[in-house]
Amino acid sequence: MQREEMKEKRQIVIWPLYLDSGRTRKDGRLAPEAASVKSPRTSEIFKAAQKLGMNPEMVTGKAHPATWSDRSGMVLVDNLGPKSDIVRRVGTEIIRMRGGKQ
Repeated sequence: MQREEMKEKRQIVIWPLYLDSGRTRKDGRLAPEAASVKSPRTSEIFKAAQKLGMNPEMVTGKAHPATWSDRSGMVLVDNLGPKSDIVRRVGTEIIRMRGGKQ
């Protein structure tokens, strides 16, 4: 998906590393520790965003520039506010889906 199309649809990208509790903020984690999870998967991010009504779209085979060798993909969601708030809400929902902090 091209950048122009994303702007037109008003979507933001959520990479798994944004929610990974094994990473520091310096390494790219955006979620606070309380809303981060161990080894988040794009499928979990997709399901959590779906439950939150964010109209997610999964894009596979893509890699975040900081982790170019990990082609885990990304999830596009509707831009419903600040990115940090959206990432926190998705992380909290994943924790709920997993049955608590693991």
